[in-house]
Amino acid sequence: MIKRFLTASIFLLSLIALPVFGQEQVPEKVLPVEINGDEINYLQEEGAVVVKNNVKLRYKDVELTCDEARYNANTHIASMKGNVKIVREGTTVYGESIIYDFNTQNAQIANLKMESPPLYGVAQEADRIGSTQYALKKGFVTTCNLEKPHYRLTAKKITAYPGVKVVAKNVVMRIGEIPMFYFPYYSHSLKQKSFPLQIVPGKKSDWGYYVLGRWSYRLNDEHRGKLILDWYEKRGVATGIAHKADTKKFGETMVNYYHITDQLYDSQKRGDLFSKYPERQSLPDKYLDSNRYKGQFWHNWQPTQSFSTKTEFNKFSDENFMKDFFKREYEIDPNPLTYNLSTYAFANSALSLLTQKRVNKFFTTTEYLPQLDYDFYKQALGRSNIYFQSKSTVSYLNYTPAEVALAYASGRANSHNVFSYPKNIKWLYFSPHVGNYATFYTKTVPGDTDVWRIAPEFGMDMSTKLYRIFATHFSVFGTKIEQVRHIFSPTISYNYIHPPTVSKAKIFQFDTIDDLARKETVTVAFSNKLQVKNAERVWDFLYFSPSVEYRVNNKDRLGNLDRGGSHLGSIKSDLEIYPIEGVALNSDTEYDCVIKAFKAANVDISFSDTKNKKYTVSFGHRYAREYDYNVDSGQYTSQSTFDLTYQLTKKLQFKNYVRYEYKEGNFEEQQYALRTDLHCWWMDVGIDIDRQREGVNDFTFWVAFILKDFPDINIGFHQGYKGAKESY
Repeated sequence: MIKRFLTASIFLLSLIALPVFGQEQVPEKVLPVEINGDEINYLQEEGAVVVKNNVKLRYKDVELTCDEARYNANTHIASMKGNVKIVREGTTVYGESIIYDFNTQNAQIANLKMESPPLYGVAQEADRIGSTQYALKKGFVTTCNLEKPHYRLTAKKITAYPGVKVVAKNVVMRIGEIPMFYFPYYSHSLKQKSFPLQIVPGKKSDWGYYVLGRWSYRLNDEHRGKLILDWYEKRGVATGIAHKADTKKFGETMVNYYHITDQLYDSQKRGDLFSKYPERQSLPDKYLDSNRYKGQFWHNWQPTQSFSTKTEFNKFSDENFMKDFFKREYEIDPNPLTYNLSTYAFANSALSLLTQKRVNKFFTTTEYLPQLDYDFYKQALGRSNIYFQSKSTVSYLNYTPAEVALAYASGRANSHNVFSYPKNIKWLYFSPHVGNYATFYTKTVPGDTDVWRIAPEFGMDMSTKLYRIFATHFSVFGTKIEQVRHIFSPTISYNYIHPPTVSKAKIFQFDTIDDLARKETVTVAFSNKLQVKNAERVWDFLYFSPSVEYRVNNKDRLGNLDRGGSHLGSIKSDLEIYPIEGVALNSDTEYDCVIKAFKAANVDISFSDTKNKKYTVSFGHRYAREYDYNVDSGQYTSQSTFDLTYQLTKKLQFKNYVRYEYKEGNFEEQQYALRTDLHCWWMDVGIDIDRQREGVNDFTFWVAFILKDFPDINIGFHQGYKGAKESY
């Protein structure tokens, strides 16, 4: 025995062994395995080395430690026992004994324990296959790092790819020692932020008691989705599927289907239905069928760098289906369209074809059957400083309202062409432009055919940029500021559109192209930015940009052209303030000088504890007024949103979201939730109060268990408001 502390490489070991083994026994390529141990004994006749106490073997990016190891220099296989540990790129594997092949990096492990956050695994036996795969036999995996995990997924064989995915068959999910769910096949990407199984129980006034279930599956890297099974006490059982395919050859595809035989829509329960929803009494019987569903298809494909196509299909059994079962989605988009848009990009232009068809007859839609669009991007003509841009469309349009008698249709060809001449004269930038709108209609409101509408335009933009640096010393909320840089950018714009040869009152209104009228405005804007600096960082402290629009010879309130009607049109402002980290304010307003009232006023304020992560508070207000100058009347909405997250204790968090409508003096939506920290889980208990109509509120009580490592939940109960953006 030779007792010493030694670090040696197998290269040195091979040199020592050369006189004994002979040239023919030397490996063709000596592996750079480093050995470290308190006791090293060279067995030259066997071509091996035995290491004891504080043993460490290192090969490339793998480090192995144990109490005792025997390494064969001819086969490059090590046999290790006693507190064996393998460490590689964030994955640590423990075992009672390990046989490790340095040629293939395969290993046989007894009594494995694996730590690769968020994945933890235990198995009686395991094989390491290469450097990225583990086959666990008679074991389990979990995201709970306790000695006795709260939950685990058990199976006879589990294949784990640390940091990538877990695959297994005949899996039993156990909470504690109690078997809860059986999965014939389990495949979960560790890169996803949602757990495969999601179950949310609760109670809602419209649904009664309910249980919503989602099971996510992953067939391979290209195909994945979720199976849906929901039970509603008052409405019945619903099933569905949402499948997503992300392929290299055929792009991205999403198929979404959901169906329920709605007990409330049973023909024998019309009294209950109309009592709950009195406004639905006027609906035709075909929209009161108990077979209610949604079918959605989405496809995005870019086979070449120049060509792309996007398709969307949305079909619903009736106009209230999404409102009844997917209210969050309904509020975002109450009337999703069905269309196909194909685009081919040239070097300096793009050609696109849009086909849009109404498939839900209870919605009002403008159909494009089809529309060809050619967009010629702004570019210089030859070597001159004259720039040209153009946008042209040819289409057949069909306006299809829910009331068929109000439908109308027309062919349309439209072209908007603009020439500009941008120029810098020392500190002043100016850009005059001249253009023309030309539109052809096959049919107009009076019944005329083959009508041309022409409207010339011209204008001028002028701007400059000035700045000044101020050395100063002051503090904002305890943050020192040592230097301020003020950037000032004034601009003035004049734009004139000549009265079209055909009034828009005689044109069918399909989209914004048809809403063309005389317009003459002068707009002055003053952009201000304050950049501040201290010893630690530089940031945009404030941005403020007010603008004033002056309307020349504008129409009066009744829509008549008033030659003496020049007046201030609107005053706009955009304000952003970021005094310190965690505090932000965004605001934009528009004041209409004609009606002497704000048309829009929005503000977002956010406060967050960036140091201790104890709270986040956000407040937002939205004000919007729609005004019809022809009848001198309008309507407005005014809503405030408040969002609070507060850490009551180390294990308990409170969350509150409310949305208040000032016009009617009611809360439109309220949510109150408590989140309890259960080590590897969060348990959320919440109540939602949604206003359906005057005097009627919808109450929802729900409970959700969420794994910390997979926080995304696909059953949309968690309402939230992001507040102000964090930086300019």
